[in-house]
Amino acid sequence: MKEYKGLHVALPRVVILSKAAYCLLGSQKSGQQLPSSSLLPHSDVSWTSSLRPLLHKDMTTEEQSLYYRQWTATRQHHADYGNQSETASGRSFHPRRLLLTGPPQVGKTGSYLQFLRILFRMLIRLLEVDVYDEEAINTNHTEDNKIAQPNTDQWPDVEIISKTAFDLSIHDPKYVFMSPVYTEQLQRIKQEPNKETKTDESRKRNTVSMMLTKYAAYNTFHHCEQCHQYMDVNPSVQMSDSTLHAFTFSSSMLGEEIQLHFIIPKSKESYFVFSKQGKHLESMRLPLVSDKNVNAVKSPIFTPSSGRHEHGLLNLYHAMEGVNHLHLLVVKEYEMPLYRKYWPNHIMLVLPGMFNNAGVGAARFLIKELSYHNLELERNRLEELGVKRQYVWPFIVVMDDSCVLWNSHSVQEQSSQSMDQGTTSKNVSLKSVLQHIEATPKIVHYAILGIQKWNSKLNPKPPKAPFSRCHIHDFILLNVDLTQNVQYDLNRYFCEDVDFNLRTNSSGLLICCFNNFSLMKKHIQVGGQKDFAVKPKIMVSESLTPIMPLQYVCAPDSEHTLLAAPAQFLLEKFLQHATYKLFPKAIYNFKNPVLAIDCYLNIGPEVALCYISSRPHSVNVNSEGVFFSGLLLYLCDSFVGADFLKKFKFLKGATLCVICQDRSSLRQTIVRLELEDEWQFRLRDEFQTANSSDDKPLYFLTGRHI
Repeated sequence: MKEYKGLHVALPRVVILSKAAYCLLGSQKSGQQLPSSSLLPHSDVSWTSSLRPLLHKDMTTEEQSLYYRQWTATRQHHADYGNQSETASGRSFHPRRLLLTGPPQVGKTGSYLQFLRILFRMLIRLLEVDVYDEEAINTNHTEDNKIAQPNTDQWPDVEIISKTAFDLSIHDPKYVFMSPVYTEQLQRIKQEPNKETKTDESRKRNTVSMMLTKYAAYNTFHHCEQCHQYMDVNPSVQMSDSTLHAFTFSSSMLGEEIQLHFIIPKSKESYFVFSKQGKHLESMRLPLVSDKNVNAVKSPIFTPSSGRHEHGLLNLYHAMEGVNHLHLLVVKEYEMPLYRKYWPNHIMLVLPGMFNNAGVGAARFLIKELSYHNLELERNRLEELGVKRQYVWPFIVVMDDSCVLWNSHSVQEQSSQSMDQGTTSKNVSLKSVLQHIEATPKIVHYAILGIQKWNSKLNPKPPKAPFSRCHIHDFILLNVDLTQNVQYDLNRYFCEDVDFNLRTNSSGLLICCFNNFSLMKKHIQVGGQKDFAVKPKIMVSESLTPIMPLQYVCAPDSEHTLLAAPAQFLLEKFLQHATYKLFPKAIYNFKNPVLAIDCYLNIGPEVALCYISSRPHSVNVNSEGVFFSGLLLYLCDSFVGADFLKKFKFLKGATLCVICQDRSSLRQTIVRLELEDEWQFRLRDEFQTANSSDDKPLYFLTGRHI
């Protein structure tokens, strides 16, 4: 027994192998490489060379991974098979494939399962978007139109729309803290103080999470194989292949020439006309009204964007279903390098440096001015080819960089269970929305076309009229020919669209909203039309005390702290918060609104503002018999005269606010309009925005009706 135990200890361990395994794992022969080093990391790869270096046992996991990647080639069933690099450096690998290595029983399986859980949550979140979900406001300020089209009509009838009264009330919920526009219906509504806070900056708007669809607009964080070429630069093409072109035109509004710059990628040059030498940009190609192409949209799409080079929804590939479209990003000069870095394949329209601190009104003004000038150039070019001038397509699309999804709404037929009529909706592409609107009969008779804002209460409600004549925001088709003499206020930071809609309507032009479509807007927390950080121009100390809006103005030549912010911005912010000081008799008194000539400015939600155009033959609200509680004159021009103002009646003690660009023009306006005959002024009632003289402050004078 003892001998048996000794024999057991003396014998080595024996493993029985097949001949093939023995040949592979056998001992080293005549100084050759260990056969065990021929073991492959995966059955679907093969060695690229027998002259590879040895695999050392003290290699780190990163070195082992690099070794196998360098010295193996994929076979047919491997995931990287066919993924060969175009460069001479060797194979390329999928950018979203990971390799997890580690010793046995260390927890690799649990680690990658946890990683997959986290990745799954992240991917789901990428498929969701927070969109605004707010019901329309001021719905009780509007009288029902007696003329309406059947709900089954796909397009508006221009005769019916022209006979429909324009709805002056603002219904967009983002303007809930703005001054309501006076209507005859409004004066019959009892107004009570709003318990909510007045400031728009601090309020949290209602949003709801929605799943993105295949027709969504995306930001830079979206990557897929379909829109890869739309988004990214081809490795063989350098960013410098985009060319910079100056485009100069004369603006009658500014009284001077404006020079804009286009950055045009080589792949997008077909949308433009160049000189025979190919260097000078002559115009942007426009289609004809009669053109019909199911694989394209006619209207150039302009998207003003600021501070959203990463988060702006500027990838329209999926929203346009991959069809041809002309999309131009409108950016400020100082932001151009960032936008060009993130969107190298996009055409960019770069605004002049003088507009670096301007508001959204300047961008919209320049887009419209440029588009009308381009329309004239294209009419001249095509006229030489035998095309009549009126046949050139006059529309452009101007849309915000937060438009994410589009829906169509159709009337739901009554069922035997329910006698209520509702609507059903489905998600559709931007392409289908644009092509539908562009197919509108007699479309050239409309000045502005657009769609309504989405909210979750749209479907359960009884269907609205399929088309309405009302304010349109955020996404518009603009007829630059009909609106040639109607301009955006290039100075504005807020409510520029409301102001433009009112100007357009008072000119007798048609605005039509397609209620069978709706727009979803994404809640984007960065960039866009945000406030300036108003700070003193000269920092005496690092004081953290905020500067209140009532401190944005001061008496001229006073010792007041001067601020580093545009004068127009300070003025608009001051007017929003100085309602009780400027127009005390108008507070919650909608029967006696403030009269505003040729402008809409937000003077607070407590005050109704009656918009009246001074232009001859303009269309205005009926103000006969109305006694106004105030008068607002903002940079008024020669159309406003003394006789024109004497048509209106004012309450005793009504207040006046006259705003001009300098003190000299302020005094000249008072004299020209003969305001001293009916209004009392005091020296201490003259103010200016708290800017230095170098920053060109705005001046205003207040007075009281005698």
